[in-house]
Amino acid sequence: MILLFDGTSDSRKLASDLSGYGFDILATATTDDGVSKLRSEGIRSIMGKLEYDSIITLCRKNSIKVLIDGSHPYANSLHETCIRVAEDIGIPLIRYERDNIKINNIRIFYANNYHEAGEMAMRGHNIFITTGIKYIWCLKNIIDERNVYVRIIPDPENIEFLIKMGIKKDHIIAMEGNFDENLNRALMEYYRIDTLITKDSGFNAEPKVKAALSLDINVIIISRKNFPWKLKAGNPMEIKKILNDMGIK
Repeated sequence: MILLFDGTSDSRKLASDLSGYGFDILATATTDDGVSKLRSEGIRSIMGKLEYDSIITLCRKNSIKVLIDGSHPYANSLHETCIRVAEDIGIPLIRYERDNIKINNIRIFYANNYHEAGEMAMRGHNIFITTGIKYIWCLKNIIDERNVYVRIIPDPENIEFLIKMGIKKDHIIAMEGNFDENLNRALMEYYRIDTLITKDSGFNAEPKVKAALSLDINVIIISRKNFPWKLKAGNPMEIKKILNDMGIK
């Protein structure tokens, strides 16, 4: 059996494709919605934010032969845990990850972390944040001193959290995407954005980056952390080949 850590629409599709190829998949997700989407595809799945010990137990209980880390590119703690688990129990780990943003422009600036992105954004006035809210507290300096707009999924708890942080209600854009370039451009024009802060989510981030650049908006991209992946792939067929080469059925 293969244990796949879900976290993006890409990894859910991977789980479905691998199951269709005949592989025995057990997937994990951190939300009810994630589990529901996996199960709607006929994928056996469990919910929970798994830690080292629970992953070890899960692997031994289910005779896991391979780990696939398909979690979000910025799930650094889980990446580290997967690497440690694979090494400690002696099974292969494959990282499934979309490619980086492939746009080069003088208006694109890369930050090593949220704090650095916040310092860079102080040059702007109307700031558009599309990073999610997990680490948005690291941007408190610009929230307090600049005109900040935040786009998040329409979750009441997230909205309440942002309001408590000091974001004005009419500066919270609660929408669930993906969003094409035209919609991103319309939002940035409407709010007169001059600086975009986002993450390097590959092709999912490119429409908003392109929209910003078309309006001469500065783009600050929080870089991904580099991990020592021994096996890495960007599409289901590459994963299938790696598994076949391992003799995994």
